[in-house]
Amino acid sequence: MSLFKTLQHQPRIVSLFTHDVSSKPSVLILQQLKGMQGDKFDIEVHNRFPTLHQLKYMNDIDAQTLQRQIPKLSELLRKETSDSVFGSDLARCVQVGLWNPQSSLWVDWEKKHMGDNVESITNLLKNN
Repeated sequence: MSLFKTLQHQPRIVSLFTHDVSSKPSVLILQQLKGMQGDKFDIEVHNRFPTLHQLKYMNDIDAQTLQRQIPKLSELLRKETSDSVFGSDLARCVQVGLWNPQSSLWVDWEKKHMGDNVESITNLLKNN
């Protein structure tokens, strides 16, 4: 089998960024993702703040959703890559007002979909 064919059959990555994997929003999103998972994608759970590169990529996907999750988004997008917030613990980010504790953020990197609730997963991933 060629490398291209092998890559075609690889599941895509869906990341869940959460300050608390046991929080209700995280549990609901994970349940929905696992129920739809099959061979389509692998789920990665992250408890660290995204890198600046990831943040810019997510902002290009859905700035409005990202702004709901990260209240100081515009300020953070102007920071240097080496700033200590990038890669920092999300629970700490909640304490300093950089992360919304009322929701979690999922990202389908390949298909360029993103959301912060179960409905967004159902609407965007079910048909992909």
